[in-house]
Amino acid sequence: MPLIRLIDGFLYCSHDYWIEAADPRTKHLPLIESGPERVLTILSMYLIFVKIVGPWLMRDRKPFMLRGLLLVYNIFMVVINLFIFYNILKRIDYGRRFLIFKFPDPNDVSPDTLYEIKIGYLCYLTRLLDLFDTIFFVLRKKENQITFLHLYHHTMVPLLGYMTLKIAPQAPVVGLFLMLNTFIHSVMYLYYALAAFGPQVQKYLWWKKYITQLQLLQFAACGFYSLIMIFLQEGFPPGLFWLGFAQNPFFFYMFYDFYRKSYRSKKLISKSDKSL
Repeated sequence: MPLIRLIDGFLYCSHDYWIEAADPRTKHLPLIESGPERVLTILSMYLIFVKIVGPWLMRDRKPFMLRGLLLVYNIFMVVINLFIFYNILKRIDYGRRFLIFKFPDPNDVSPDTLYEIKIGYLCYLTRLLDLFDTIFFVLRKKENQITFLHLYHHTMVPLLGYMTLKIAPQAPVVGLFLMLNTFIHSVMYLYYALAAFGPQVQKYLWWKKYITQLQLLQFAACGFYSLIMIFLQEGFPPGLFWLGFAQNPFFFYMFYDFYRKSYRSKKLISKSDKSL
C-alpha cells in the first residue's frame, strides 16, 4: 500500500539510514551514536521553551540581569572557540587540505585523524551550548532578539553538525566552515563578554556590525567553495552535499537582510537627519 511504503520510507530516512551510513569512527559518540531523534528532541525542547514556556514563566516577572553568569559563559565560549580554531588552523597545511575534494576514507584511524574528529565533535557540543544564548534572552526578556534568523541558525547548525559528524566528519568543506565559524564565534562572544560589563564599556563596542560582515564573508567563502565542489567532489552523499550547499545562500540572504535593516538603514536615517 502507498501509505505503508510512505511510512517505511519516512522511518528509514529518519533513523535507519543514519545507522547504515554512519562513519565507524563517530558512531559511538554521545548524541551521535543513534539516529537524529536525540538532537531533534533537544532542539524541539529548546524551541518550545524559548517560544512558549519561557515567555509564559517570565510574563509577570522582572528580567534577570545575569551579568556574572553571562560574563563567565561568554569568556568560556571565547576560550573554547579559540581552542578549536587554533587546532583546525594548524592542521590545514597552509590551506592545501581544502584542495582535496575526494570523500575522506572512513577507515582512516590514524592518531591525527581521530584527534581531528574529536575537535569536530567538540565543536558540535559547543554549538549545542550556543542554545543558551536564546535562553538567556528569554530570562532577560530580550524577545526582540529572538528572530527567525536567530532560531533558524541556532537549530540548523547543530542539526547539520550531527549529519556531518555521522557521515562525513573529515570533509574538507566542514573543516573550512568550522575554521571560519569558530573564529567568528570567538569575536562574537568577546563582544558579548565586554557588553556584560554594562554601559561604561558598551559605549566602546562600536564594532558590532563587523561581526555580521565576518559572517557574510563566511557564507560567501563556503558558498564559493561549495560551487567548486559541484564539479570536483568525488563520493560525497548527494543528499548531505546539496542540503549543506543550499544553506550558504540562504544564510547569506538572511544575514544580509539583518545587516541591511540593522546598520545600513540606521546610517541612511542618520544622514537624513543631518541634512535637515
